[in-house]
Amino acid sequence: MAAQRVAKLPPLAVGASDMSPRAMKGYEGLTGPSYQLVSTGSKYSLPSPGVLQPYVDTRSGALDAWPAHAAGQTTSSTALVPHAGASVKSYSSRKPVVKEEDTGKGVPKPKFLDQLENFLKKELRALGCPDSGPSELRLQAHREVFEYLIEDFKTYKPLLSSIKNEYETMLAHLRQQIRDLEPLKSMLVTVSEQCDQKILKIREQEKQEMVDLRRENTGLYRKIMGMSEQQQNLQAQVNKLREELSEQYLRYRDECDARKLLVSDINDLRYQAEDLQKAASAGSVGDPQDDPVMMRVALKQARVDLKKMSEELIRMKADYGDVVPRRDFEMLEAKHNALLETEGVLRDQFSKLQQEHDTLLEVHKQVLQQRDEFYTQSETLRRSATPRPDWDKCGEVVDGGSERWAELTKESTSDQKMDILLQELQTMKDAASDKDIPEFFEGRGFKPDVPAYLRYEGQVRNRKLAKRDLAIVIKDVWREKAAHDAGKAKPTKLENYLLMYLEKRFNLEPLVAEWGYNIHDACTRFHQSENSINLFFSILKGETDEGIYHQQIDVLSRLLSHFAQKDVTLGTQGNLPKEEFSAGLVEFFPLKEPESVQVLVQAAEDELDTQGGPIPFKQLFTEDDEGRTGPFINRLRDQTKSEREAYVDDIQAALGDVSDVVVEDVRKAFLTADPEIDQPEIDMFLGRAFGVDKDKLEKAKQTHTTKVLQRLRTGNIHRVGKKP
Repeated sequence: MAAQRVAKLPPLAVGASDMSPRAMKGYEGLTGPSYQLVSTGSKYSLPSPGVLQPYVDTRSGALDAWPAHAAGQTTSSTALVPHAGASVKSYSSRKPVVKEEDTGKGVPKPKFLDQLENFLKKELRALGCPDSGPSELRLQAHREVFEYLIEDFKTYKPLLSSIKNEYETMLAHLRQQIRDLEPLKSMLVTVSEQCDQKILKIREQEKQEMVDLRRENTGLYRKIMGMSEQQQNLQAQVNKLREELSEQYLRYRDECDARKLLVSDINDLRYQAEDLQKAASAGSVGDPQDDPVMMRVALKQARVDLKKMSEELIRMKADYGDVVPRRDFEMLEAKHNALLETEGVLRDQFSKLQQEHDTLLEVHKQVLQQRDEFYTQSETLRRSATPRPDWDKCGEVVDGGSERWAELTKESTSDQKMDILLQELQTMKDAASDKDIPEFFEGRGFKPDVPAYLRYEGQVRNRKLAKRDLAIVIKDVWREKAAHDAGKAKPTKLENYLLMYLEKRFNLEPLVAEWGYNIHDACTRFHQSENSINLFFSILKGETDEGIYHQQIDVLSRLLSHFAQKDVTLGTQGNLPKEEFSAGLVEFFPLKEPESVQVLVQAAEDELDTQGGPIPFKQLFTEDDEGRTGPFINRLRDQTKSEREAYVDDIQAALGDVSDVVVEDVRKAFLTADPEIDQPEIDMFLGRAFGVDKDKLEKAKQTHTTKVLQRLRTGNIHRVGKKP
């Protein structure tokens, strides 16, 4: 590497007089000569030669001997000759005699060296180079100092320049290698990360495989243990079979030996018998006394045989004395099996007959109980009941004669016939009194105390509404009002809604007033004969809380759902037994007295004419065209009203004889009469009692006790817990 321009230090003056501090210039930056490296293309500037420190020798190519005594007190290692036995290494590593700490004592440094060192320190401070460690800035500063040194020594300049160029070339080569290796380093990092990820994946796979292998190893170990146990069991069976085989083999040997002995005995006996036969045949020919020895032997043998046969006979009797012949045994076994089968059949029949007998006893017991009840009822009716009326006589009084009466009362109970008769009489009475009813109503005007649906001036035609027409209108009003109030926090007052209903049905004001006056007149005429009309009229006048009507509808709906759920559970297909019907009432009305529940059950039986049989409960929740319900619902409503009256009486007793009460007094009375009541229920009842919203009870004023109790009697209140 060569420099295009090389900076030179200014030569040192010959005389000491030329080295004046005033002759030196101040440092003005890198304003001197510059040079440029061919390899990098960077241009480097040098300071001006005049900024060097004073009294420094700047003569070109002149070297000062420093320290001054170095030449006389040191010995060059190249001038020494090794003596015999000394190694080259020992001579080449020999140190100078002069110590390093003595080299600078009393001898100043050469001016040029001091100048270069000061320049180097100044450059390092100016560039802010670190004190140690590799740095491009430090290298640049030392490169400049080295350039000064090369320029000053003309004799060694080629060699020093060559050395410097080699260093620069090597540095450039190493930098290029570093730049070339940077992508490889990034790629190496990426490849290393990929390899690490692959290794992790392989480890995960190996981990899962190891888990599977462990599981499989556990399963195989269990299988091996099972097979080992099975092998042990089989080995035990083999050992047992071997023992049994040994025993059987011993028995076989014994039997075989016994058989051989028996065969031998039989042969001996046969031979003896043959000998006896021969002897007998020979004796019959000759004289029996010719051979007494043979006779004696034969007698002896006969006695032995007799003894053996006697022993055999005794043994046979002992062994087979109690044995039954096989034919008799098989016959008795077949007979025994037949008797066992017959016994099983008879046992099953006996169990069935016993169950039927128990059922018949239970039925008989129930029949006896029903007979006693019917007998008691019959005796009671015989003593207290009047004779059955002749309903056919009513046909002579009712309009239309007997034929119309028979058509009206077809398949009706006595109670229903009585209602029909009263209705016909009322109709006849209304028809007779229609002559006295005026044809027009006089309007009441627009005073504030006049109901909204009656505010009209002038005459209004009297339509003379019948009870059936009024009932239809009332049902339609309730249905439309329920749809209108749905989703509202507070329902519309019935008086105001009736006006809205009529205005919706009739756009003309005269027709609205006409229907309003006719509905009011019909309610006045029929409210005493029909509960639904009476409730509607009292709510319309503001005497009764509308919540009572909604509470009745809600109770009937929930009671019907309760019976339907019970019917599904029991699977009675709409016909609940009397006991289950009574139990359902007790479950739904836990606060009712048993007598009240019995009254409701009796009303249901009278309405449906079941008399102890299943009760088709769905028929109890129906009504006719005029909105009239049956005795069951009427009794239920009467009981609800009576329970409300009793509840208010308990509250009145808790209040005492005070004339005026406040909210806290009535609250304490509620808690006394019904300890289980909760706070929201009390607030709602108190709002009804004092005529304010439940959120504004603190603003309620002191009210007369009679007025508070009257509001409670006509309000939707009920007992929450059991009576204390």
